[in-house]
Amino acid sequence: MNEKTIKTALITSVLSMILSAVCLIILLSPKEAEKAPDVQYVMYVGTGKNPGDPNEDVKEIADNVCLKYFGGYTLQEATGAWTDDDGGRSHEYTLVCYIDGAEKEDVYKAADELIGLLHQQCILIETDTISTDFYYGTQSGQ
Repeated sequence: MNEKTIKTALITSVLSMILSAVCLIILLSPKEAEKAPDVQYVMYVGTGKNPGDPNEDVKEIADNVCLKYFGGYTLQEATGAWTDDDGGRSHEYTLVCYIDGAEKEDVYKAADELIGLLHQQCILIETDTISTDFYYGTQSGQ
């Protein structure tokens, strides 16, 4: 082989390796349209109150605790029910708190505080991976 052929082959090999590296970088880099999934926590907070009893005090307690730990949340009223160890059925006024984008540590801190303030044995916490999108409508320009 002459010197010109060797140089051409070397340049072609180097360019081929560079092009391969660029292709790998493009394939492995995250797409702009792809968004990491969000984590949603749902806390089922018993209140010790019977369904139908006045409940503004416990809603205010839960609201204050959630505002302390989370930038946003949704609080819903529900009725929790279960069967006791002796076979009796119980119902309890329950608050369901949906929290998106919070840190797990903050969720558990809020739960600890609510357990103490509402004199509960425990709080059920669900963790789900979800996809969220704040939709502003077609007229908003966003």
